[in-house]
Amino acid sequence: MLWVWILVIIVACLMEWATQVQLISVWAALGGVVALILHLAGVGREIQIVVFFTVTILAIILTRPLAKKMTGFKKTATNADMNIEKIGKVTKIIDEELGIMRVKVENNDWSATTENKSVLPVGTEIVVQAIEGVKLIVKPAKDTVVKI
Repeated sequence: MLWVWILVIIVACLMEWATQVQLISVWAALGGVVALILHLAGVGREIQIVVFFTVTILAIILTRPLAKKMTGFKKTATNADMNIEKIGKVTKIIDEELGIMRVKVENNDWSATTENKSVLPVGTEIVVQAIEGVKLIVKPAKDTVVKI
């Protein structure tokens, strides 16, 4: 088992390096180090394996949230995300049965629907609530307090 644990440690470290320190496999390397120490201390194979998985899982559970904060990962909003809470107007009804409309938001034409798939009349002022794929989810603006 000596070479197995050494291999686990090396592979986990290489994977961590290859992912540019995304803190994905470092936990397995830590579990491998503890299992290697147990092997050198003469502890049985089954215990080594159980300890390897236990240490790896505990390390993930206990340190992953902290590690994510420290790496500073932030979701970057796309250009489409910037349309959320913007005001627009219904310009065309595409499919009344499916509740699909065309809306114009900041001079851009979008396919849109409402949460309940209802169709809003042409000319209705809308506010964008969310984006699903390439479709805006909208609601009438009169029901919304617009943030300034």
